[in-house]
Amino acid sequence: MTGPDPNGVTTARLLVRSPREADRGRFVELFCNEDFMVFYPGALTEEEATDRFDHMVTVCQTIPFGKQPVVELSSGLIVGYTGVDYIEIEGKTWLEWGYRLVPEFRGLGYATEASQALLAKAHETYTGELLAIIASENLASQSVCRKL
Repeated sequence: MTGPDPNGVTTARLLVRSPREADRGRFVELFCNEDFMVFYPGALTEEEATDRFDHMVTVCQTIPFGKQPVVELSSGLIVGYTGVDYIEIEGKTWLEWGYRLVPEFRGLGYATEASQALLAKAHETYTGELLAIIASENLASQSVCRKL
């Protein structure tokens, strides 16, 4: 896919758009990085990271607000992702909202900005509940969710 994503959303500083095959290398690198995967059980292996990227693409094919790359407009760099994925809790399937940023891009308001933009898109077609599961020690993420 080339050119702008007609389903993407743009803010003053960011583009949130569907994942593309060209993003695979960047996401495999990120999913294998301990610092990026903080508050997750751990960094993924290359095979697990590849599978996770494939899953991200698959979810976005059916849910227009599935987890998507967050691209910093000024640099063109993928700095993380935001959106939903399926989660099973006590035999029920939910949509869980999540976001994750590269450490050097945290604390700039990007998670809030990108999530607000994608949530506005989600609101166009979805009226159900969304869960957010946050580690109790992740105070920054709790702050983001309060803003959302």
